[in-house]
Amino acid sequence: MSPFETCLEILKHIFEIASKLLSGQSENVYQDVLEGAMKIVPGAQAGSVLVRENDRFVYVAAVGYELEELRKATFSVEEEEEWVRRDKSHLIFMGEDIMRYYDDAVLKDERVDFLGKVGGIKKIKATLVIPVRIKDELMLVLNLDNFEGNDAFDENSIIMAKVLANVLGIIFSRLELENQLREKNQLLEYMSYHDTLTNLPNRRLLEEFAEKMLTLAKRENKPLSILFMDLDGFKPINDVYGHQMGDEVLKLVAKRLEKFARSSDTISRYGGDEFVILAYDCSKQDATALAERLVKAIEEPMKIDQLTLQLSASVGIATFPEDGGELTKLIRLADERLYMAKGSGLKIFATEISRCHVEAKISQSSTVQARAPWPDHRR
Repeated sequence: MSPFETCLEILKHIFEIASKLLSGQSENVYQDVLEGAMKIVPGAQAGSVLVRENDRFVYVAAVGYELEELRKATFSVEEEEEWVRRDKSHLIFMGEDIMRYYDDAVLKDERVDFLGKVGGIKKIKATLVIPVRIKDELMLVLNLDNFEGNDAFDENSIIMAKVLANVLGIIFSRLELENQLREKNQLLEYMSYHDTLTNLPNRRLLEEFAEKMLTLAKRENKPLSILFMDLDGFKPINDVYGHQMGDEVLKLVAKRLEKFARSSDTISRYGGDEFVILAYDCSKQDATALAERLVKAIEEPMKIDQLTLQLSASVGIATFPEDGGELTKLIRLADERLYMAKGSGLKIFATEISRCHVEAKISQSSTVQARAPWPDHRR
């Protein structure tokens, strides 16, 4: 093969590695990098890849060795920096250099014997080390080994190692940036659907998910209940102890709701001190029992710092199919019944049968001011 053809073949392998890395087509990207490097670099008969995970370098790929065995040995950043010799972009270790490193330089523990057994360090005649740095941080090390002679890696091998290290550095830098952007987008997506204080689903997520569950309930002929909850006695806590204490109370309420609701229920912070629970396959009777359990949990004394606080909750319940088949109507009914529960002192209101009785009781109560019939208590 002519030098030109050799160059084309090498570029072809580099292009294949780059394409797999950038397209995300590889299930084991590091194994592909290692196998590609062995095709590119003359003299490579075996090899391994170590990747930095937190403050340790771990084996993630191997050819000619048992990877699962190699994984048992890890190295500190300082040990790996010593191995690659920070002042060089490439390095060839001869057999005696390798043993000197393991015996006298850095490793002086049981890893020496272990790597002698599973890593074949006593059989290696030459190792070509390819360090890959991202923002001057050592992140990946490829070790290419030869078992036949100290001169297995020549100047061409070194040139190929330099090219490969540069290409991998550029690619992994881009992948790192893409991962950071992906994580940021995932965080923004999460924040847009969750309450930042309690980490519960917010109103947006609750209503989108409730539409799907209502469709499922209609298809499977299952009941679906919406429990609209508002805390009783929360405003005085905010007024007396401040909003920071109020935030701590809301977080504790959220934890109690998660603990005492069913695992299949969806709990959301709807806004302020309002919570909405979506209960699939939950009849009116079961929803009432659930509401009683949740109210009882909230009424347990709350110890925050040096304070012991007490509050309660009122709940309005609407259930598909008897209360309607549209989500907006179910939420509105649950909200109205919440107001009826608060005004009547019943704590939980789930039906229309005693509405007139409740209206009369509310109108007679000195603690409730006259207002338009069934307003939205949030406004």
